[in-house]
Amino acid sequence: MGFSWPTSGFTPLVFVGLIPILLLEDFIIRDNLGKKNLRIFFYSYIMFLTWNIITTWWIINSSVLGVIFAVIVNTTLYSLVFMLYSLMKRRLGVNPGIIFLITLWISFEKFHLNWQFSWPWLNLGNAFSERIEWIQWYEYTGAFGGSLWVLLSNCSLFLLIRKYDSLNNKNSFIIGACSRIFLIILLPIILSHFIISPSIDHKYTVEDEIKVLITQPNIDVWDAKFVKTNTNLDFFAVLKDLSETELDNQYDFLIAPETYFAEGIGENVDYFDYTKLSDSINNFLKRFPSTNFISGISLYKTYQNQEKSPTKSANRVRDNVWIDYYNSAINISSSKPFEVNHKTKLVVGTEFMPYKWILEPLIGNLMVDLGGTIVSKASQPISELNVFEHSTKDLKTVPIICYETVYGEFVSSYTKKGGDFITIISNDAWWGNTEGHKQLLSYARLRAIENRRYIVRSANSGISSIINHRGEILSTLEYEKYGILTGTAEKVSGKTFYNNYGDFIARISIFISISMILIIFVTSNKNFDTTKIPLDSPMRYN
Repeated sequence: MGFSWPTSGFTPLVFVGLIPILLLEDFIIRDNLGKKNLRIFFYSYIMFLTWNIITTWWIINSSVLGVIFAVIVNTTLYSLVFMLYSLMKRRLGVNPGIIFLITLWISFEKFHLNWQFSWPWLNLGNAFSERIEWIQWYEYTGAFGGSLWVLLSNCSLFLLIRKYDSLNNKNSFIIGACSRIFLIILLPIILSHFIISPSIDHKYTVEDEIKVLITQPNIDVWDAKFVKTNTNLDFFAVLKDLSETELDNQYDFLIAPETYFAEGIGENVDYFDYTKLSDSINNFLKRFPSTNFISGISLYKTYQNQEKSPTKSANRVRDNVWIDYYNSAINISSSKPFEVNHKTKLVVGTEFMPYKWILEPLIGNLMVDLGGTIVSKASQPISELNVFEHSTKDLKTVPIICYETVYGEFVSSYTKKGGDFITIISNDAWWGNTEGHKQLLSYARLRAIENRRYIVRSANSGISSIINHRGEILSTLEYEKYGILTGTAEKVSGKTFYNNYGDFIARISIFISISMILIIFVTSNKNFDTTKIPLDSPMRYN
């Protein structure tokens, strides 16, 4: 599976990547040796460990402890899913077991998007982010459609291989098998090419052009973290040097990357209007009244005279004083009050400690500094997020901060609030020049297709880019290059099926997998006797 992953893998391998472990599990169940559960768990663990290391080893550039933690936890969870499938298959039979595996796997991916140890980087639907011509139907299914596609392909081929050895007339079987493979693997690709035809532009109307100026300051994040010789005003001066001359061409949006302004603990969100930074930005923008400035910034909120923590995320700084720290996006213009959204999907370990009330008493500060922060950050509830509005034009954008790119339904539900295009601000420099920053950019292409919206992306060290509503990258600024990227995005109207119904495939899968577990529970309580099942029944393992 690891060798199929974007952005350096060979994508077709994803259709067969699970077959070896499926065959090995089947062989272990059939042999006469003992300790079957232990052996199945061991071999599946090796398989998923290899997959995780190949695809996410680059986390080591930000933290050795971080990569160890992420790989071990993720591998263990996938192995438990596979183990549960094996147990269910032995109880229900092969075909029902396969149905359970598909629905359980997708259910786990959905769960992995929403709990506090969330790390959905390897959700199977992400594997096609470099093959956008195959997956234009993501506007209907989202990335879970890709996960279903991968699982159906692997499981169908596994069943065909399993059945082949027991047949006498193998030639006719091969013809039927090829037809099935065609339907499962090639038909979605053919469908995608029909969807990507010019008809897409009739379905989603282009109403206006949006001129954007994207900055890529290429700040050394490690120097900024440990040396801290620069101030927010210094970085504002850099921004002026990058953009001032070009802004005379009347751009709608000037965009800077995630945490661009991050001096010390940041700026107090309640008093930001009264800061030197705010004054400097507003005075600068008065020369460009048609330009709105979107940037990443570190903000904080102070709570005085509080004996107990006023929020779940607040950090105690001294007696009765607490602070919430935010990784935020701001929208500033010369004619309207500033708008702010705080990052909702925080990175485990890097930005917050999951299940802090349980883990902090056990491990202390072990997880606090896994890759760029020294305090636990607060998040903003999805219900409180708002799109950023242009000060003078009927333009709205969805501000997405870095890691939030990976969350399909989150971005989609955000877009439903009226976003005409998507703005992504990111800082991928922690990982160095590895597949990490390339994959995160690649995943953004999935969000473009799901929502049929243009994406403009500002990344501190790159790769900054403009992506159209088909997921095609129109222009980029190379990694580790200091400079600007100018171009035009388009205001696209209309909502996709995925906008309206979100991860419906995952919800159906959860219903099916839970129902199958309940059936087992009920039949177990009724002393269900498998010896009375006819030999030709699908409930019998054969």
